[in-house]
Amino acid sequence: MDVKHYYNPHGEEILDEKIYGGNPTGFVDFNKSKYRWDSNIYDLMNANTWFPSEVNTSTEKKNFDKLSPNEQSIYKMTFAQLSFNDSAQEEYLSDFRSLASNRLVKSTITLQMMQEVNHSKSYAVLLDACGNSDEVFNLYKYDDMLNQKNQKIAEQFARHIEGGSADKMLLSAMASVNLEGIYFLLGFSYIYLLGDKVPGARDMIKFIARDELNTHLPLFANIFKTIQKENKIQTSTIDSAYTMIEEAVQIELEYGKYLLQQFPIMGTTEELMERTVYNYANDRLKKIGLRPIFKQSETTYLQKLVTKHQEMNEVKSNFFESNVSNYAKSSIDLNDF
Repeated sequence: MDVKHYYNPHGEEILDEKIYGGNPTGFVDFNKSKYRWDSNIYDLMNANTWFPSEVNTSTEKKNFDKLSPNEQSIYKMTFAQLSFNDSAQEEYLSDFRSLASNRLVKSTITLQMMQEVNHSKSYAVLLDACGNSDEVFNLYKYDDMLNQKNQKIAEQFARHIEGGSADKMLLSAMASVNLEGIYFLLGFSYIYLLGDKVPGARDMIKFIARDELNTHLPLFANIFKTIQKENKIQTSTIDSAYTMIEEAVQIELEYGKYLLQQFPIMGTTEELMERTVYNYANDRLKKIGLRPIFKQSETTYLQKLVTKHQEMNEVKSNFFESNVSNYAKSSIDLNDF
């Protein structure tokens, strides 16, 4: 059997470590960052660590009970799907990390794994306060469309995770770009549409969305671009990346339209969903250095709603406990090599 070398004194210099391949020493040295974006994202993740206890969920059950039947169903189906996303992502990150060679990139992935577990904990805290935890976490057993979406996301994760080449690692990174950049966004907007009706859910999603969009998506966008830059990636592999995001758009819209047909809420339409998801997909392609391929439209109301809740200057703190619930403002370019 192959023996893993945890210490390699004859390895290459830390600043020569690539994301894929190479001969790393085994050292993590935050003073030597080959890419710059890796340590910057790590620092931003670390500075913005939060915990579910910082969100007031004491009135969540009372607020939930006041929702209309359709709104209650949207709430439950949304959290049933989002909770799967974070659970799957934490497990996937563990496997993806084993494909990487650069130790500082691996360390940043480790911190993201902790944050994904924190997201899973936040769903448990929120739904326990709401009194419907068991029901929501078991919905996949009873709703075929929810189960199908989860299965399709899991299949994208599994398709290239065995590694063995830079091309496979690139496509595996693409699965994470899709998760962070496509599969969460309609769910976030549904909870923001409910807004002040369920302030506990809204505020919990604010924290989760900021993690996903401000650090997790930039991390994997930069991993994708760096693997492509450091290796002779085949044109057919880039074509496969386009196919994967087309699949992601189809998966997200299929589930979104299903929810809308079953539980119509607050003026949301299929056309609005399509424009929103197409715009997000084009933005994700730009972030990984690829050409947008979807029909672009003006920024939609749902996009504006998500952006509004990403604003970093809204500080709300408990005067006696000094728990600040805003995000530290970043002055770095997370998309810079």
